[in-house]
Amino acid sequence: MILPLALNLLASLSNVTAPQPSVPPLLDDLQHRAVRFFWEHSNPHNGFTKDRARNSDAAPPNNIASSASVGFALSAYVIGTERHWLDRTQALNRTRITLKNLMTTWPHQKGWLYHFVDYNTGVRAWKCEASTIDTSICFAGVIVAEQYWKDPQITKDAEAFAKRMDWNFVVKDGGLLPESTTVSMGWHPESGFINARWNNWDELKMIYVQGYGFSDMSTDGWAKIERPYVNYKGIEMLAGGPLFMHEMSESFYDFKGLRDPLGYNYWVESRNAALGNRQYCIDNPKHFAAYGPNFWGLSACDVPDGYAARGAPGYIDDDGTITPTSAVAAIQFAPDLAISFAKTIRKEHPEAWGRYGFPNGYNPSKNWVDSDVIGIDLGMMLTAVENFRSGLIARLSMSNPKIRRGFSRLGFKLGADDVLQAK
Repeated sequence: MILPLALNLLASLSNVTAPQPSVPPLLDDLQHRAVRFFWEHSNPHNGFTKDRARNSDAAPPNNIASSASVGFALSAYVIGTERHWLDRTQALNRTRITLKNLMTTWPHQKGWLYHFVDYNTGVRAWKCEASTIDTSICFAGVIVAEQYWKDPQITKDAEAFAKRMDWNFVVKDGGLLPESTTVSMGWHPESGFINARWNNWDELKMIYVQGYGFSDMSTDGWAKIERPYVNYKGIEMLAGGPLFMHEMSESFYDFKGLRDPLGYNYWVESRNAALGNRQYCIDNPKHFAAYGPNFWGLSACDVPDGYAARGAPGYIDDDGTITPTSAVAAIQFAPDLAISFAKTIRKEHPEAWGRYGFPNGYNPSKNWVDSDVIGIDLGMMLTAVENFRSGLIARLSMSNPKIRRGFSRLGFKLGADDVLQAK
């Protein structure tokens, strides 16, 4: 199949180094601290990365590793090597160890990794599911590692990882849904498939890009995904209040300038979601402390009484808690606004800072600063800043022929940006 023009251009330019936009020292420091998290909280013996850690020198809250966190760790080793924060030989060896143990130790169901395991033993934790989205995030990191290192052992394990993933199993629910063309959210050994599918607009883009690229699954499911639309103060966007829904897939894959056959430019949708999120915080209808032009970022995060998916607009779930890393991760879509946010919160809220940078959640209205950071949120911020600076992670991801095949089968073509300008 002939690749769309945009993807042909991307393939031919994948090794070209473009001028890098400058970022303030604060963002460089944030990246460095995120790389430190992934290095310090990945087991040197098996490569498994903790789901979360204290944002200090205190001991982590548990010994639970996350398959998604491993995917971001693999990308962090690449960034750390390129930025000279990690020793190249050590980063390569850690990557080899990680890939080896993903294939031999981390439990799975037909290639779909369990969400959480014990950091030391790899034993399934919390009776968690074999998760399609978390495996997809891990797989994205595996692809980045293979494209960057071009190491024979890493390539061998990466290819085995891809081959082991049974896409038909999660599309057809093991044969229970023979007509299905959408992907299940996961599977439990105790109860079977989760009664939910990736068929409503959220962070699902990466799953279908990978599935269409690495398998021959029907592409009919893409058009069946529900795409509810919302207009907030003249900003039109795909609904989905938490910012991470518009940033997770973009950690690895570049949708800028591309439109699918349905007419959507998902880079524009993500940008407008960030603008809408910020505008809601400027309006601040619930009158929370600190909200304004440089204090926004409603997303899934720790909150004072647990964990929740805060968000707006699209649907409103707001208790005054923001996720600082999500506002920074919007740098790919609204760089001036993301940089201004980072500078402001660092200057005006010094309590919201620690060993790994900003905390996962922060709520000035309740005088609450999260004690933890979470790997996937640090990972989204880390890769977003790097993609803005150099395009490295997106370039590595999209130089993979199977990923380009996925974009091609999705029918992406060059399209106007139609960017709604920030006020």
